[in-house]
Order: sequence, then structure tokens, then C-alpha cells
Amino acid sequence: MLARPTLSALAVLAVGGLASACAPAQGSAADDIDQAWLDSLYEESVEALQRGAGIRLAEPVPVLLLTADAAKERRMAFSEQLDEDAGVTAAMDVVADFVFSDNMLGRYLPDEKVVYVIEDVVRRHSGGDRQGVEDFLFGILSHELVHAYDDQTYAVMPLPGDLMELVADPAQMGALQTRMSLLEGRAVYAAELASAAAGREPLAAPSLEDVADTQVMRGKGDAASDLAAGLVNAVARAKFVQYVEGRAFSAAAYEFGGEKFFREVFDGLPLSARELADFEEFRQRWAEDMLERMEAEEEGDADAAAGVDGSTAG
Repeated sequence: MLARPTLSALAVLAVGGLASACAPAQGSAADDIDQAWLDSLYEESVEALQRGAGIRLAEPVPVLLLTADAAKERRMAFSEQLDEDAGVTAAMDVVADFVFSDNMLGRYLPDEKVVYVIEDVVRRHSGGDRQGVEDFLFGILSHELVHAYDDQTYAVMPLPGDLMELVADPAQMGALQTRMSLLEGRAVYAAELASAAAGREPLAAPSLEDVADTQVMRGKGDAASDLAAGLVNAVARAKFVQYVEGRAFSAAAYEFGGEKFFREVFDGLPLSARELADFEEFRQRWAEDMLERMEAEEEGDADAAAGVDGSTAG
């Protein structure tokens, strides 16, 4: 009985997406959302990410406006086309209910290389006038496109099928949690930089206080539903903690070395929990590793020079 919620928890930790802990809005300009509007915001987001965060997509990424039900159907159709050994079908069949739940605004799928924006969820959570809704959509797109960039450039986005291996080896969970905290927090911060570059209001960054109060599901007063709600809320809080911890680390990394430094960060994976909580811990390890590499290169150059000199003298 524990297999389903455990795998659901893994999926939320492992697959990049943007969830909302906000209360649903009651009617707004979000009623006007359509694919054409999304496409125009995509073009603006691509340019703003490059200008504000130094992030430039290697190739275009399709962005689809889907309802939660349509997203589930598309995922099932996609997974049915894969080989049985891919592992995606079994993983996604189990986690689809949570992945496309009522609080998932958008998601980049690294196996499909596509971004889903979940229309009915956005409509419920983007209150305000048209400008406010547009800023909200811009933030969602920018966040998901950072995930796409990280997949294209650094190949660090876990595939859904990888979840099966993680279930078989729980020892990897700590490294997975810190990696996804980094990826989610980085997407949060880079999207803020893109919003600033575009002159738009950024998505509100959650605090640890917000996380503690997060409830995306309520029980019905009976033991079974209360247990299910508790599990879902615990998973959701774990997801939102990723945004908080990873954002602080990413802001410090950007201040230290800009987007170029993230190559060093990803090359230095896995992060420890202490490093994620304190960028200076990681910076010190990176500096020590850099010094060791430089010393090794100098020794190699000296050995090579000695070999050349010896052969010449002979």
C-alpha cells in the first residue's frame, strides 16, 4: 500500500514543474487565455531569459496549453509508444494523478522535450486584471524554460523512467532531493531575473513560513482520506521547500559567477544538504577542487616536459 505514495513522492521530487500553493482566484482575465497568447509570451520569455539571466535555449521548445485531463491523456498516449524497457509508462501511470493535480501550473517533460501549461489550474490561480494574468503566465513560462535549458545544456533533468531505479535504491534520495532543490530554486530565481528584464511582476517566491502552512488537499474526516491528504500535503511541502532552498543557493551562485558558473555547479553534483543551505560551503569545495586540478595539470605538464627533455638528451 505504501508503494503508490512513495513513488508519487519520488516523482514530485524528481520531475521539474511549477506548482502553486496559492488559494484559487474567483474569476479573472484568465478566462481569455489561449494558445496564441501563450505563444507570444513564449517569444518574450525566451528573449528576457537571455537578456536577464544569460540563458539562451539551444533550440525551440514547444509549449502546449492543455487542461489537466488532456495532459494526462497525452502523457498516457506518449508512454504507450515507448519500449517496455523505458520504464516511463509504469512510472507515469502511478504518478499522473499528482503530476497533473489541481496545483500544478506548468511542467517541462524532459522525455517529450515539451512544456505543458495546465489551463484549468492557471485559470483558478491567476487572479487580477489582464496585465496581472499576463505577468503570471510569463513567470510560469520562464520557470519551465529554465528547466528546458538545463536539460538541453547540462543534461541534469531526471527522466520519469529513472524513478524506477530510484525506488530500487533509496540511498539516492538525498542526492536527488538536493539536485531538484537546485533545479527548482534556480528556475525560480532565473525567472525572476527574466521578469525584471521584461519589466514584469515576478511570481511570488515562497518562504519557509508559506511552506509550513501549505495544504493542497484536505481530508474528509475519515481515517483513509485524512491519511491520503496528509501524504499529499507532505509531498507538496517537500516540493515547495525545493523552491525556497534552491532559490537562495542560486541567487548566491549568480552573484558569484553568473550563469557561466552553473557549469561548475552542475559538474560538482551531488550537492550535500549543507552546501545547498550555505553556498559558501559549496564555493569552498569548488575552490579546493579547482586548486587540485591546477596542481595536477602543472605536474602533468612538468612530467611531459621532462619526458621530452630526456628523449632529446638520449
